[in-house]
Amino acid sequence: MNEIKVNTVIIGAGISGLSAAHFLSKKSNDFLILESKNQVGGIIQTVIKNDFICENGPNTVLLNNEAIVEILKDCGLWDSINYPQESSNKNRFVLNNNQLINIPTTFLKFVKSPILSIKGKLRILKELFVKQHRENTNVSEFITKRFGKEFHDNLIVPFVSGIYAGDTSKMSVKHTLKILWNLEQTHGSVIKGLFKMKKKNIQSFNLPNGISQLTFKIAEKLNKHLKCNFEVEQIIKKNGFYEIIGNKEVITCNNVIVTVPAYVLKNIFSKDYLFKALDKVIYSAVDVFHFGFEKKNIENLKQGFGVLTKPSDKKSFLGILFNSRIFNHVSPNDKELFTVLIGGERQKELCKLSKIELRNKVLAELEDIIQHNGNLIFENHYKWEKGIPQYNMNQENLIMAINKFESNHSNLKILGNYFNGVSVSDCIMKSKQYIDRCF
Repeated sequence: MNEIKVNTVIIGAGISGLSAAHFLSKKSNDFLILESKNQVGGIIQTVIKNDFICENGPNTVLLNNEAIVEILKDCGLWDSINYPQESSNKNRFVLNNNQLINIPTTFLKFVKSPILSIKGKLRILKELFVKQHRENTNVSEFITKRFGKEFHDNLIVPFVSGIYAGDTSKMSVKHTLKILWNLEQTHGSVIKGLFKMKKKNIQSFNLPNGISQLTFKIAEKLNKHLKCNFEVEQIIKKNGFYEIIGNKEVITCNNVIVTVPAYVLKNIFSKDYLFKALDKVIYSAVDVFHFGFEKKNIENLKQGFGVLTKPSDKKSFLGILFNSRIFNHVSPNDKELFTVLIGGERQKELCKLSKIELRNKVLAELEDIIQHNGNLIFENHYKWEKGIPQYNMNQENLIMAINKFESNHSNLKILGNYFNGVSVSDCIMKSKQYIDRCF
């Protein structure tokens, strides 16, 4: 076997691994990034076809911490970012009798909204008198207890589906709806906490060539440190060092940063107690369809971010993103681009259908909603067999197992989107925090 010696090995070239490498490069030149595939980016995958810019993974990134701002500036992308149209920030829809209804953003709009009945709206006021939870619970129980079943079914279920494609009866409120949980724990009431909380205007963005422009730019700057098509088979601690074994090579290092998904990591540490915790992490399958149309053939031109569904809508999709109404640059001016998301914990059976059968179902429902009459001019499909990690009730045990493992293995760090924050900006922030603290 060939042997390589380096100070730090970063396993995985998704956004967590690339971010860790980027921030580490400001402090050291002695590191190596190992990636099992022949390309970087992980779940960030931009596809550009026929002048349409499609995201198979995240469609927007939040500008909600200093780390994401820093990495954009370092990569020379800060002045290139595209912000969403103002209408897309204001208008996010749910379905009510198959009609697009705005999710209310002010008290007056909430009072007038048909999303909840009068009884459902009045039930929310009882939240002020509901006792706070003594221990973590699932999202469904927490929201129903505090705000009522109607609020949960009509607003929270679509919201959670849009982010996690998850089942609220299984998801940890402490880790999924962290802000609401902390408000209740701190103030005894979510409503009281909201009144005391300072309002923040958090922007999101995309890039001229899609979000992959960021991961490609980071990788380009770190190219000499990047080793693709390297499958890590085992990590062994030996004589105070770590041996990374794979591809008939042994890489010896002082520090290891592991950023691969839980289902990959459990195979590397297959004989450890950590395996049991990692094995309980569920990744939901998600189908992603992109459809392009001539704008002149669409009657419903409501401007907004998109629409989310609930089970009672009886739709074959979780949500639709109005891509070209969010960002002008993702399609030609005379055309429209939409992304349809299907699957998750709620629609497992749909993901078992053939691509053609599923495509025909969701295309018909999309065309009905946007009132399209004409030819489909563009389509793209990607299936995530293991898509979005679920922050279920085992999340606390998972974090404890990871912390214990790290304390028993000095200079080894585990990072990823399956705990302590699922978003792209969360992953970048966690990577920066670790590098700043330990290097």
